[in-house]
Amino acid sequence: MQSVYSFNRSDSEIRQELLRVFSSGRGTAREQWSMQAELLVEPVGWDALWKLSKDYCKKFEVRFPCVAYVTVTSVDYEELAACVDVLSVQHAAVTLPERVVDVPLIELWPTLKQREQCVNAAFTAEFIDLLRFFYHNIWMPWDDQDDKVLLPSTIEDRMSLWTDIHNGTIPNCVARSIVLLRNSAIDAHEKLKELDSSLCDGILADDDDSLLPPNYLSVCAEMNARLDGLMSKWTLYENPLIRKQYLTKTKNKWQKNKSKRNVVALWQGGSVSEFNEISKYLHSYLTKEHNLTVVVSAEDGFILEPEEVVVCSQQYELPEMPLSQISICSFNGATLRATDMRSCLLMLSEDCRIQNLTLHCSQVNTIIVMRTGTLHIKNCMFADESNSSQSDFAQGIVAMAGAKVIIEDCTFENFYSGIVIHRGAQMELRKCTLRKCGVGVQMYSGSHVKLDSTVIVNCSEQCIRCEVDVDGDECDKMSEMEGLQVMSNCKIGSGNLQKEILIVQQNVNLA
Repeated sequence: MQSVYSFNRSDSEIRQELLRVFSSGRGTAREQWSMQAELLVEPVGWDALWKLSKDYCKKFEVRFPCVAYVTVTSVDYEELAACVDVLSVQHAAVTLPERVVDVPLIELWPTLKQREQCVNAAFTAEFIDLLRFFYHNIWMPWDDQDDKVLLPSTIEDRMSLWTDIHNGTIPNCVARSIVLLRNSAIDAHEKLKELDSSLCDGILADDDDSLLPPNYLSVCAEMNARLDGLMSKWTLYENPLIRKQYLTKTKNKWQKNKSKRNVVALWQGGSVSEFNEISKYLHSYLTKEHNLTVVVSAEDGFILEPEEVVVCSQQYELPEMPLSQISICSFNGATLRATDMRSCLLMLSEDCRIQNLTLHCSQVNTIIVMRTGTLHIKNCMFADESNSSQSDFAQGIVAMAGAKVIIEDCTFENFYSGIVIHRGAQMELRKCTLRKCGVGVQMYSGSHVKLDSTVIVNCSEQCIRCEVDVDGDECDKMSEMEGLQVMSNCKIGSGNLQKEILIVQQNVNLA
Protein backbone atom coordinates (compact mmCIF):
# COMPACT_ATOMS: atom_id res chain seq x y z
CA MET A 1 0.00 0.00 0.00
CA GLN A 2 1.06 3.57 -0.70
CA SER A 3 2.18 6.13 1.90
CA VAL A 4 -0.26 8.97 2.55
CA TYR A 5 -0.08 12.62 3.56
CA SER A 6 -0.17 13.22 7.30
CA PHE A 7 -0.46 16.48 9.26
CA ASN A 8 0.50 17.39 12.81
CA ARG A 9 -1.38 20.54 13.79
CA SER A 10 -1.81 22.04 17.24
CA ASP A 11 -5.25 22.67 18.74
CA SER A 12 -4.73 26.40 18.12
CA GLU A 13 -3.88 25.83 14.45
CA ILE A 14 -6.94 23.60 13.98
CA ARG A 15 -9.15 26.21 15.63
CA GLN A 16 -7.89 28.97 13.35
CA GLU A 17 -8.34 26.88 10.20
CA LEU A 18 -11.88 25.90 11.19
CA LEU A 19 -12.74 29.53 11.91
CA ARG A 20 -11.47 30.43 8.44
CA VAL A 21 -13.87 27.87 6.91
CA PHE A 22 -16.81 29.21 8.92
CA SER A 23 -15.87 32.88 8.73
CA SER A 24 -18.84 33.76 6.53
CA GLY A 25 -21.32 32.69 9.20
CA ARG A 26 -23.83 31.80 6.47
CA GLY A 27 -25.30 28.39 5.72
CA THR A 28 -25.26 24.94 7.26
CA ALA A 29 -22.03 23.14 8.09
CA ARG A 30 -22.16 21.13 4.86
CA GLU A 31 -22.84 24.20 2.72
CA GLN A 32 -19.85 26.07 4.12
CA TRP A 33 -17.56 23.06 3.66
CA SER A 34 -18.84 22.59 0.10
CA MET A 35 -17.82 26.13 -0.86
CA GLN A 36 -14.29 25.51 0.45
CA ALA A 37 -14.07 22.12 -1.24
CA GLU A 38 -14.69 23.64 -4.69
CA LEU A 39 -11.64 25.86 -4.17
CA LEU A 40 -9.21 23.28 -2.72
CA VAL A 41 -10.13 19.72 -3.80
CA GLU A 42 -8.90 18.41 -7.15
CA PRO A 43 -11.92 17.45 -9.29
CA VAL A 44 -10.47 14.30 -10.85
CA GLY A 45 -7.43 12.06 -11.25
CA TRP A 46 -5.96 11.83 -7.74
CA ASP A 47 -5.04 8.58 -5.99
CA ALA A 48 -5.88 7.76 -2.39
CA LEU A 49 -6.25 5.06 0.21
CA TRP A 50 -9.91 4.43 0.96
CA LYS A 51 -10.50 3.29 4.55
CA LEU A 52 -13.98 1.84 4.19
CA SER A 53 -16.60 2.87 6.74
CA LYS A 54 -18.59 0.29 8.66
CA ASP A 55 -21.56 0.88 6.35
CA TYR A 56 -19.52 0.06 3.24
CA CYS A 57 -18.00 -2.99 4.94
CA LYS A 58 -21.52 -4.23 5.70
CA LYS A 59 -22.65 -3.48 2.15
CA PHE A 60 -19.78 -5.42 0.59
CA GLU A 61 -19.79 -8.10 3.32
CA VAL A 62 -16.17 -7.63 4.39
CA ARG A 63 -14.76 -7.33 7.88
CA PHE A 64 -14.10 -3.85 9.26
CA PRO A 65 -11.53 -2.28 8.94
CA CYS A 66 -10.74 -2.67 5.25
CA VAL A 67 -8.41 -0.52 3.10
CA ALA A 68 -8.36 -0.13 -0.70
CA TYR A 69 -6.11 1.79 -3.11
CA VAL A 70 -8.32 3.90 -5.40
CA THR A 71 -8.26 6.67 -7.96
CA VAL A 72 -10.88 9.44 -7.93
CA THR A 73 -12.82 9.84 -11.16
CA SER A 74 -15.10 12.69 -10.03
CA VAL A 75 -15.96 14.79 -6.97
CA ASP A 76 -19.45 15.84 -5.85
CA TYR A 77 -18.66 19.06 -3.98
CA GLU A 78 -22.20 19.56 -2.72
CA GLU A 79 -22.26 16.11 -1.09
CA LEU A 80 -18.54 16.14 -0.12
CA ALA A 81 -18.20 12.77 -1.81
CA ALA A 82 -16.31 11.18 -4.71
CA CYS A 83 -16.67 8.47 -7.30
CA VAL A 84 -13.67 6.09 -7.25
CA ASP A 85 -12.20 3.24 -9.24
CA VAL A 86 -10.72 0.49 -7.03
CA LEU A 87 -7.14 -0.35 -8.07
CA SER A 88 -6.27 -2.87 -5.34
CA VAL A 89 -7.33 -4.04 -1.87
CA GLN A 90 -5.17 -4.47 1.23
CA HIS A 91 -5.97 -8.19 1.46
CA ALA A 92 -6.01 -10.19 -1.75
CA ALA A 93 -8.87 -12.37 -0.49
CA VAL A 94 -11.21 -9.35 -0.26
CA THR A 95 -13.14 -8.40 -3.40
CA LEU A 96 -14.70 -4.97 -3.98
CA PRO A 97 -16.58 -3.58 -7.00
CA GLU A 98 -14.40 -1.97 -9.66
CA ARG A 99 -16.24 1.35 -9.31
CA VAL A 100 -17.91 2.81 -6.21
CA VAL A 101 -19.94 6.03 -6.14
CA ASP A 102 -20.61 8.48 -3.29
CA VAL A 103 -17.55 7.66 -1.19
CA PRO A 104 -17.33 10.38 1.52
CA LEU A 105 -14.20 12.51 1.17
CA ILE A 106 -13.36 11.93 4.83
CA GLU A 107 -12.80 8.23 4.05
CA LEU A 108 -10.06 9.08 1.50
CA TRP A 109 -6.37 9.63 2.31
CA PRO A 110 -4.51 11.07 -0.75
CA THR A 111 -1.22 9.29 -1.41
CA LEU A 112 2.17 10.98 -1.50
CA LYS A 113 2.97 9.33 -4.81
CA GLN A 114 0.51 10.25 -7.55
CA ARG A 115 0.35 8.64 -10.97
CA GLU A 116 -0.81 11.95 -12.50
CA GLN A 117 1.96 14.54 -12.06
CA CYS A 118 -0.34 17.53 -12.61
CA VAL A 119 -2.48 16.70 -9.56
CA ASN A 120 -2.07 18.96 -6.51
CA ALA A 121 -2.68 16.25 -3.92
CA ALA A 122 -1.13 18.21 -1.04
CA PHE A 123 -3.88 20.90 -0.92
CA THR A 124 -6.54 18.22 -1.35
CA ALA A 125 -5.08 16.12 1.47
CA GLU A 126 -4.80 19.09 3.83
CA PHE A 127 -8.41 20.10 3.23
CA ILE A 128 -9.72 16.55 3.71
CA ASP A 129 -7.69 16.16 6.91
CA LEU A 130 -9.37 19.25 8.39
CA LEU A 131 -12.78 18.13 7.11
CA ARG A 132 -12.23 14.72 8.73
CA PHE A 133 -11.29 16.29 12.08
CA PHE A 134 -14.45 18.39 12.01
CA TYR A 135 -16.83 15.50 11.27
CA HIS A 136 -15.08 13.09 13.65
CA ASN A 137 -14.78 15.47 16.61
CA ILE A 138 -16.75 18.72 16.27
CA TRP A 139 -19.82 18.11 14.10
CA MET A 140 -23.20 17.47 15.68
CA PRO A 141 -26.19 16.01 13.79
CA TRP A 142 -28.25 19.22 13.96
CA ASP A 143 -25.51 21.22 12.18
CA ASP A 144 -26.83 20.25 8.73
CA GLN A 145 -30.51 20.96 9.33
CA ASP A 146 -31.97 23.23 6.63
CA ASP A 147 -32.56 26.22 8.89
CA LYS A 148 -29.34 25.83 10.91
CA VAL A 149 -26.53 28.37 10.53
CA LEU A 150 -23.28 27.21 12.09
CA LEU A 151 -21.55 30.28 13.53
CA PRO A 152 -17.84 30.81 14.32
CA SER A 153 -18.75 31.20 18.01
CA THR A 154 -20.10 27.63 18.03
CA ILE A 155 -16.81 26.39 16.55
CA GLU A 156 -14.93 28.24 19.31
CA ASP A 157 -17.08 26.65 22.04
CA ARG A 158 -16.77 23.12 20.67
CA MET A 159 -13.03 23.37 20.11
CA SER A 160 -12.68 24.57 23.72
CA LEU A 161 -14.71 21.54 24.85
CA TRP A 162 -12.65 19.17 22.69
CA THR A 163 -9.40 20.59 24.11
CA ASP A 164 -10.65 20.28 27.71
CA ILE A 165 -11.58 16.64 27.12
CA HIS A 166 -8.16 15.75 25.71
CA ASN A 167 -5.87 17.75 28.01
CA GLY A 168 -7.29 16.33 31.24
CA THR A 169 -9.19 19.44 32.35
CA ILE A 170 -12.39 17.36 32.38
CA PRO A 171 -12.24 14.19 34.56
CA ASN A 172 -12.10 10.92 32.70
CA CYS A 173 -15.53 9.72 33.80
CA VAL A 174 -17.18 12.98 32.68
CA ALA A 175 -15.22 13.01 29.40
CA ARG A 176 -16.53 9.53 28.65
CA SER A 177 -20.12 10.58 29.29
CA ILE A 178 -19.66 13.55 26.91
CA VAL A 179 -18.28 11.28 24.18
CA LEU A 180 -21.13 8.80 24.70
CA LEU A 181 -23.66 11.66 24.57
CA ARG A 182 -22.27 12.75 21.20
CA ASN A 183 -22.26 9.17 19.91
CA SER A 184 -25.88 8.70 21.03
CA ALA A 185 -26.93 11.85 19.16
CA ILE A 186 -25.16 10.66 16.00
CA ASP A 187 -26.76 7.21 16.38
CA ALA A 188 -30.25 8.73 16.67
CA HIS A 189 -29.54 10.90 13.62
CA GLU A 190 -28.38 7.89 11.59
CA LYS A 191 -31.52 5.93 12.48
CA LEU A 192 -33.65 8.85 11.31
CA LYS A 193 -31.72 8.87 8.02
CA GLU A 194 -32.36 5.14 7.62
CA LEU A 195 -36.09 5.70 8.17
CA ASP A 196 -36.12 8.49 5.56
CA SER A 197 -34.16 6.42 3.05
CA SER A 198 -36.72 3.64 3.35
CA LEU A 199 -39.24 6.04 1.80
CA CYS A 200 -37.09 6.99 -1.17
CA ASP A 201 -37.95 4.00 -3.36
CA GLY A 202 -41.18 5.46 -4.70
CA ILE A 203 -43.46 3.63 -2.29
CA LEU A 204 -45.36 6.83 -1.45
CA ALA A 205 -47.12 8.20 -4.52
CA ASP A 206 -49.44 10.38 -2.44
CA ASP A 207 -50.04 11.42 1.16
CA ASP A 208 -51.67 8.15 2.18
CA ASP A 209 -50.20 7.34 5.62
CA SER A 210 -51.39 3.73 5.29
CA LEU A 211 -48.55 3.14 2.84
CA LEU A 212 -45.92 4.04 5.43
CA PRO A 213 -43.75 1.21 6.80
CA PRO A 214 -45.04 -0.37 10.05
CA ASN A 215 -44.52 1.83 13.13
CA TYR A 216 -42.82 4.49 10.98
CA LEU A 217 -44.56 7.48 12.56
CA SER A 218 -44.07 6.33 16.15
CA VAL A 219 -40.42 5.37 15.63
CA CYS A 220 -39.72 8.63 13.80
CA ALA A 221 -41.36 10.66 16.59
CA GLU A 222 -39.41 8.71 19.21
CA MET A 223 -36.08 9.33 17.46
CA ASN A 224 -36.81 13.04 17.01
CA ALA A 225 -37.75 13.38 20.68
CA ARG A 226 -34.58 11.54 21.67
CA LEU A 227 -32.46 13.80 19.46
CA ASP A 228 -34.09 16.92 20.93
CA GLY A 229 -33.36 15.67 24.44
CA LEU A 230 -29.74 14.93 23.61
CA MET A 231 -29.40 18.37 22.01
CA SER A 232 -30.62 20.04 25.23
CA LYS A 233 -28.23 18.01 27.35
CA TRP A 234 -25.34 18.80 25.00
CA THR A 235 -25.83 22.50 25.82
CA LEU A 236 -24.64 21.78 29.37
CA TYR A 237 -21.23 20.95 27.94
CA GLU A 238 -20.98 23.10 24.82
CA ASN A 239 -21.59 26.44 26.54
CA PRO A 240 -18.35 27.21 28.48
CA LEU A 241 -20.10 29.17 31.26
CA ILE A 242 -22.67 26.46 31.93
CA ARG A 243 -20.01 23.76 31.56
CA LYS A 244 -17.82 25.28 34.29
CA GLN A 245 -20.64 25.24 36.86
CA TYR A 246 -21.91 21.80 35.82
CA LEU A 247 -18.44 20.26 35.99
CA THR A 248 -17.82 21.66 39.48
CA LYS A 249 -20.97 19.93 40.71
CA THR A 250 -20.07 16.69 38.89
CA LYS A 251 -16.47 16.67 40.20
CA ASN A 252 -17.66 16.99 43.81
CA LYS A 253 -20.02 14.04 43.37
CA TRP A 254 -17.29 12.03 41.66
CA GLN A 255 -14.76 12.68 44.47
CA LYS A 256 -17.21 11.40 47.10
CA ASN A 257 -17.67 8.14 45.22
CA LYS A 258 -13.90 7.59 44.82
CA SER A 259 -13.37 7.01 48.56
CA LYS A 260 -14.18 3.32 48.05
CA ARG A 261 -13.31 0.76 45.38
CA ASN A 262 -16.02 1.07 42.76
CA VAL A 263 -17.60 -2.20 41.58
CA VAL A 264 -20.34 -2.51 38.95
CA ALA A 265 -22.49 -5.62 38.53
CA LEU A 266 -24.14 -5.95 35.11
CA TRP A 267 -27.45 -7.82 35.28
CA GLN A 268 -30.31 -7.73 32.81
CA GLY A 269 -32.82 -9.11 35.30
CA GLY A 270 -34.24 -12.59 35.83
CA SER A 271 -35.83 -14.85 38.42
CA VAL A 272 -35.76 -14.30 42.17
CA SER A 273 -33.71 -17.47 42.66
CA GLU A 274 -31.11 -16.23 40.16
CA PHE A 275 -30.98 -12.89 41.99
CA ASN A 276 -30.40 -14.72 45.28
CA GLU A 277 -27.50 -16.68 43.77
CA ILE A 278 -25.94 -13.53 42.37
CA SER A 279 -26.37 -11.74 45.71
CA LYS A 280 -24.62 -14.57 47.56
CA TYR A 281 -21.74 -14.47 45.09
CA LEU A 282 -21.33 -10.69 45.31
CA HIS A 283 -21.55 -10.81 49.12
CA SER A 284 -18.70 -13.32 49.24
CA TYR A 285 -16.71 -11.47 46.58
CA LEU A 286 -16.90 -7.94 48.00
CA THR A 287 -15.71 -6.31 51.22
CA LYS A 288 -16.51 -3.13 53.16
CA GLU A 289 -13.93 -1.35 50.99
CA HIS A 290 -16.13 -1.83 47.92
CA ASN A 291 -18.96 0.36 46.67
CA LEU A 292 -21.41 -1.74 44.60
CA THR A 293 -23.72 -0.49 41.83
CA VAL A 294 -26.04 -2.83 39.90
CA VAL A 295 -27.02 -1.64 36.41
CA VAL A 296 -28.68 -3.13 33.33
CA SER A 297 -26.74 -1.23 30.65
CA ALA A 298 -23.04 -1.92 30.12
CA GLU A 299 -22.71 1.62 28.79
CA ASP A 300 -24.13 3.07 32.03
CA GLY A 301 -21.85 0.81 34.04
CA PHE A 302 -18.62 1.82 32.29
CA ILE A 303 -19.46 5.53 32.60
CA LEU A 304 -19.12 5.09 36.40
CA GLU A 305 -15.40 4.30 35.87
CA PRO A 306 -15.46 1.10 37.94
CA GLU A 307 -12.28 -0.64 39.03
CA GLU A 308 -14.14 -3.96 38.71
CA VAL A 309 -17.04 -5.18 36.57
CA VAL A 310 -18.89 -8.42 37.33
CA VAL A 311 -21.01 -9.67 34.41
CA CYS A 312 -23.97 -11.50 35.95
CA SER A 313 -26.06 -12.29 32.85
CA GLN A 314 -25.11 -14.99 30.35
CA GLN A 315 -24.87 -12.63 27.37
CA TYR A 316 -23.80 -8.98 27.18
CA GLU A 317 -23.07 -6.50 24.42
CA LEU A 318 -20.31 -3.99 25.17
CA PRO A 319 -20.24 -0.37 23.97
CA GLU A 320 -17.26 1.03 22.08
CA MET A 321 -15.10 2.93 24.57
CA PRO A 322 -11.46 2.71 25.71
CA LEU A 323 -11.01 1.26 29.21
CA SER A 324 -8.13 1.44 31.67
CA GLN A 325 -7.32 0.12 35.14
CA ILE A 326 -10.26 -2.26 35.10
CA SER A 327 -10.99 -5.86 36.03
CA ILE A 328 -13.77 -7.74 34.19
CA CYS A 329 -15.00 -11.14 35.35
CA SER A 330 -18.27 -13.06 35.36
CA PHE A 331 -20.67 -14.81 37.67
CA ASN A 332 -21.10 -18.36 36.42
CA GLY A 333 -19.60 -17.59 32.99
CA ALA A 334 -20.70 -14.99 30.43
CA THR A 335 -20.30 -14.25 26.72
CA LEU A 336 -19.32 -10.74 25.56
CA ARG A 337 -19.91 -9.33 22.08
CA ALA A 338 -19.82 -5.96 20.34
CA THR A 339 -23.01 -3.93 19.94
CA ASP A 340 -22.18 -3.24 16.28
CA MET A 341 -19.42 -3.57 13.70
CA ARG A 342 -16.18 -1.91 14.84
CA SER A 343 -12.43 -2.49 14.98
CA CYS A 344 -12.15 -4.18 18.42
CA LEU A 345 -14.27 -5.48 21.28
CA LEU A 346 -12.05 -4.12 24.09
CA MET A 347 -9.47 -1.34 23.88
CA LEU A 348 -7.43 -1.53 27.12
CA SER A 349 -4.54 0.27 28.79
CA GLU A 350 -2.70 0.50 32.14
CA ASP A 351 -3.43 -2.32 34.65
CA CYS A 352 -6.29 -4.63 33.55
CA ARG A 353 -7.58 -8.14 34.29
CA ILE A 354 -10.00 -10.34 32.30
CA GLN A 355 -11.25 -13.62 33.78
CA ASN A 356 -13.84 -16.40 33.24
CA LEU A 357 -15.36 -15.03 30.03
CA THR A 358 -16.11 -16.06 26.46
CA LEU A 359 -15.28 -13.27 23.99
CA HIS A 360 -16.64 -13.40 20.46
CA CYS A 361 -15.29 -11.76 17.32
CA SER A 362 -18.42 -11.83 15.17
CA GLN A 363 -18.70 -8.01 14.75
CA VAL A 364 -15.09 -6.92 15.24
CA ASN A 365 -11.71 -7.33 13.60
CA THR A 366 -9.85 -7.84 16.92
CA ILE A 367 -11.16 -8.97 20.30
CA ILE A 368 -8.63 -7.19 22.56
CA VAL A 369 -6.12 -4.44 21.77
CA MET A 370 -3.75 -3.77 24.69
CA ARG A 371 -2.22 -0.34 24.10
CA THR A 372 0.15 -0.04 27.06
CA GLY A 373 0.48 -1.35 30.61
CA THR A 374 -0.15 -4.83 32.03
CA LEU A 375 -3.00 -7.18 31.12
CA HIS A 376 -3.65 -10.49 32.88
CA ILE A 377 -6.15 -12.87 31.22
CA LYS A 378 -7.24 -16.12 32.83
CA ASN A 379 -9.68 -18.90 31.92
CA CYS A 380 -11.19 -17.27 28.84
CA MET A 381 -12.37 -18.53 25.46
CA PHE A 382 -11.62 -16.41 22.38
CA ALA A 383 -13.49 -17.40 19.23
CA ASP A 384 -14.46 -16.17 15.79
CA GLU A 385 -17.87 -17.53 14.81
CA SER A 386 -17.61 -16.73 11.10
CA ASN A 387 -17.16 -19.55 8.61
CA SER A 388 -14.38 -17.79 6.67
CA SER A 389 -11.96 -16.47 9.27
CA GLN A 390 -8.98 -17.09 7.00
CA SER A 391 -10.30 -14.58 4.47
CA ASP A 392 -11.48 -11.80 6.75
CA PHE A 393 -8.42 -11.54 9.00
CA ALA A 394 -9.85 -11.70 12.50
CA GLN A 395 -7.38 -11.41 15.39
CA GLY A 396 -7.59 -12.57 19.00
CA ILE A 397 -5.28 -10.29 20.99
CA VAL A 398 -3.00 -7.51 19.73
CA ALA A 399 -0.28 -6.22 22.09
CA MET A 400 1.10 -2.79 21.17
CA ALA A 401 4.46 -1.26 22.18
CA GLY A 402 4.68 -0.88 25.96
CA ALA A 403 2.16 -3.63 26.69
CA LYS A 404 2.85 -6.69 28.86
CA VAL A 405 0.26 -9.46 28.53
CA ILE A 406 0.06 -12.67 30.59
CA ILE A 407 -2.47 -15.25 29.38
CA GLU A 408 -3.33 -18.37 31.42
CA ASP A 409 -5.64 -21.32 30.70
CA CYS A 410 -7.19 -19.72 27.61
CA THR A 411 -8.27 -21.06 24.22
CA PHE A 412 -8.09 -19.24 20.86
CA GLU A 413 -10.01 -20.78 17.97
CA ASN A 414 -10.70 -19.96 14.32
CA PHE A 415 -8.73 -16.69 13.94
CA TYR A 416 -6.55 -15.58 11.09
CA SER A 417 -4.00 -14.47 13.74
CA GLY A 418 -4.55 -15.75 17.25
CA ILE A 419 -1.95 -13.55 18.97
CA VAL A 420 -0.14 -10.49 17.53
CA ILE A 421 2.83 -8.96 19.40
CA HIS A 422 4.33 -5.70 18.13
CA ARG A 423 7.80 -4.27 18.74
CA GLY A 424 8.26 -3.26 22.38
CA ALA A 425 5.53 -5.57 23.68
CA GLN A 426 5.82 -8.65 25.93
CA MET A 427 3.57 -11.71 25.86
CA GLU A 428 3.53 -14.85 28.01
CA LEU A 429 1.18 -17.77 27.38
CA ARG A 430 0.75 -20.41 30.11
CA LYS A 431 -1.34 -23.54 29.54
CA CYS A 432 -3.05 -22.07 26.51
CA THR A 433 -4.39 -23.65 23.31
CA LEU A 434 -4.45 -22.02 19.86
CA ARG A 435 -6.16 -24.07 17.16
CA LYS A 436 -7.68 -23.73 13.71
CA CYS A 437 -5.96 -20.38 13.09
CA GLY A 438 -4.21 -19.13 9.98
CA VAL A 439 -1.22 -18.03 12.10
CA GLY A 440 -1.14 -18.98 15.78
CA VAL A 441 1.37 -16.38 17.00
CA GLN A 442 2.46 -13.38 14.89
CA MET A 443 5.41 -11.47 16.38
CA TYR A 444 7.72 -8.68 15.25
CA SER A 445 11.36 -7.72 15.86
CA GLY A 446 11.83 -6.17 19.28
CA SER A 447 8.96 -8.10 20.89
CA HIS A 448 9.31 -10.78 23.59
CA VAL A 449 7.21 -13.94 23.66
CA LYS A 450 7.34 -16.86 26.11
CA LEU A 451 5.30 -20.02 25.54
CA ASP A 452 4.89 -22.34 28.56
CA SER A 453 2.77 -25.53 28.48
CA THR A 454 1.06 -24.14 25.38
CA VAL A 455 -0.40 -26.01 22.39
CA ILE A 456 -0.59 -24.54 18.87
CA VAL A 457 -2.16 -26.91 16.35
CA ASN A 458 -4.10 -27.09 13.08
CA CYS A 459 -2.83 -23.77 11.72
CA SER A 460 -3.44 -23.48 7.99
CA GLU A 461 -0.43 -21.20 7.34
CA GLN A 462 2.04 -21.21 10.25
CA CYS A 463 2.09 -21.96 13.98
CA ILE A 464 4.50 -19.08 14.70
CA ARG A 465 5.40 -16.32 12.26
CA CYS A 466 8.26 -13.92 13.08
CA GLU A 467 8.73 -10.78 10.99
CA VAL A 468 12.22 -9.26 11.28
CA ASP A 469 13.66 -5.92 10.18
CA VAL A 470 16.96 -7.16 8.72
CA ASP A 471 18.05 -8.54 5.41
CA GLY A 472 20.58 -11.32 5.21
CA ASP A 473 20.81 -15.07 5.75
CA GLU A 474 18.69 -17.20 8.06
CA CYS A 475 21.22 -17.02 10.91
CA ASP A 476 21.02 -13.23 10.97
CA LYS A 477 17.25 -13.49 11.10
CA MET A 478 17.32 -16.05 13.92
CA SER A 479 19.50 -13.74 16.01
CA GLU A 480 16.82 -11.07 15.63
CA MET A 481 14.24 -13.39 17.25
CA GLU A 482 15.98 -13.85 20.60
CA GLY A 483 12.74 -12.59 22.12
CA LEU A 484 11.00 -15.90 21.34
CA GLN A 485 11.20 -18.53 24.11
CA VAL A 486 9.44 -21.87 23.62
CA MET A 487 9.56 -24.15 26.66
CA SER A 488 10.07 -27.87 26.17
CA ASN A 489 6.59 -28.62 27.60
CA CYS A 490 4.89 -26.95 24.61
CA LYS A 491 3.39 -28.67 21.57
CA ILE A 492 3.93 -26.57 18.44
CA GLY A 493 2.39 -28.22 15.39
CA SER A 494 4.41 -31.28 14.40
CA GLY A 495 7.02 -30.53 17.07
CA ASN A 496 9.68 -29.56 14.52
CA LEU A 497 10.28 -25.91 15.41
CA GLN A 498 12.42 -25.28 12.32
CA LYS A 499 9.38 -26.16 10.25
CA GLU A 500 6.70 -24.63 12.48
CA ILE A 501 8.41 -21.24 13.00
CA LEU A 502 8.59 -19.09 9.87
CA ILE A 503 11.00 -16.12 9.86
CA VAL A 504 10.46 -13.52 7.16
CA GLN A 505 11.46 -9.93 6.41
CA GLN A 506 9.01 -7.51 7.92
CA ASN A 507 6.33 -6.02 5.69
CA VAL A 508 5.99 -2.25 5.46
CA ASN A 509 3.24 -1.10 7.82
CA LEU A 510 0.21 0.51 6.24
CA ALA A 511 0.25 4.26 6.73
